[in-house]
Amino acid sequence: MATVLDPYALTTLEKANYYLGLTADGGAVDTYVERLINQASDMIEEALLRKLMVRVYTKERYTGKGQETLYFKQYPVLAVNLDELVWDAVAKTVTRSDSGGSFVKDGFADGNEVMVQNSDLNSGLLTISGVVTAFVITFDEVIVADLSDDNVIISHFRSLWINDSEVAADDYEVNENHIYYRGGFSVGHENVRMSYYAGYYGEQRHLPYDIEAKCWELIKAAYDKEKDVKSEKIGPYSITFFDNKAKIMEMIRNDLSTYINVVV
Repeated sequence: MATVLDPYALTTLEKANYYLGLTADGGAVDTYVERLINQASDMIEEALLRKLMVRVYTKERYTGKGQETLYFKQYPVLAVNLDELVWDAVAKTVTRSDSGGSFVKDGFADGNEVMVQNSDLNSGLLTISGVVTAFVITFDEVIVADLSDDNVIISHFRSLWINDSEVAADDYEVNENHIYYRGGFSVGHENVRMSYYAGYYGEQRHLPYDIEAKCWELIKAAYDKEKDVKSEKIGPYSITFFDNKAKIMEMIRNDLSTYINVVV
């Protein structure tokens, strides 16, 4: 049976089945559990007023009020601030030397487009090419040699536009949950546009455990309610998911209050 699991679901079928004490059947029961996963994931994101799994946001609009800081509507955005970077023009690489640091653990990967800021010679949007190691990233683009580059930000940000002009990479700074623009965002209705990747993903920047655990809890509550329904009758038209939505949403917000997106 074709899978129905949403690519942005907050847990996997394998984990949900384990939590429910089920064995994958590749059929109606798996499809039912996948639908529960999707529904639980949607409810959690709706309650927290944010998307959680990584995806790209293209030209997302914000209203400028003269402020120097704007908080992302979606987060976290992968952003690291590094000193003593070494850029190799021949190998087209950047190498870090900080103890305990790792590009892999940060979450950078082959094919990523990354924004480099505050670099002496290599600021701008670059594309990662090939395997990322703990200390070295290789790029597609031409790199200018530099033996010591400090206070450099490398992030999953793409672009910033104010009114009809794109802002140069070195004129603003990207952080995990906000962007700082020295000149201030000029006043205008939805006149600021940003493109960026945001959200949790993979093993290194995994969705917080308590969020995934809440997803399992909701799935089990719905499954237990319907557990007397025989598997051959389980399908997209035979189940009503998650009655008393308002009460469940309130419970999610109370239990996961630290993750609620507060619009600033």
